[in-house]
Amino acid sequence: MNALFAGAISVNRIDQEKAIEEINHLIAWQEAHQKWHQNKTCQKMAVEGGINLNADLVPSGLCLSSTDFGIDEMGLQDVNYEEGSESEDENSEEDELDPIEAERRRRAKKRDHLRRTAGEPVKPPVSEVHKLEDNFLTMLRMVLAD
Repeated sequence: MNALFAGAISVNRIDQEKAIEEINHLIAWQEAHQKWHQNKTCQKMAVEGGINLNADLVPSGLCLSSTDFGIDEMGLQDVNYEEGSESEDENSEEDELDPIEAERRRRAKKRDHLRRTAGEPVKPPVSEVHKLEDNFLTMLRMVLAD
């Protein structure tokens, strides 16, 4: 990564100051996102387990994360938060409901989704780092070919 970064700077492909600033923002966002996700997981486990969670009393080591099992957290979020993942049975069941009940269910699903994503850190905009993508893929292919 250092060679990729240094090479891009030497050929003026990226602006060094802007790239460093973007990278620092991405690191801060990733740390905040991991902390947010861990807190949400702990809250969910506490609710499902019927435990009264007090953040001051629970050591941070009690919470599990997907990395404990070798699973990427972002991949898990894609699986857990997919919209429109209703089965055909649920759709046909809603068709049989009166319109008011169907709207209540739709709003409840929307509230649930908003509750799950509340407080999620917003990913910072990135432009300079994307300029490294082509060279990164070339170098990655060379390393994987060995």
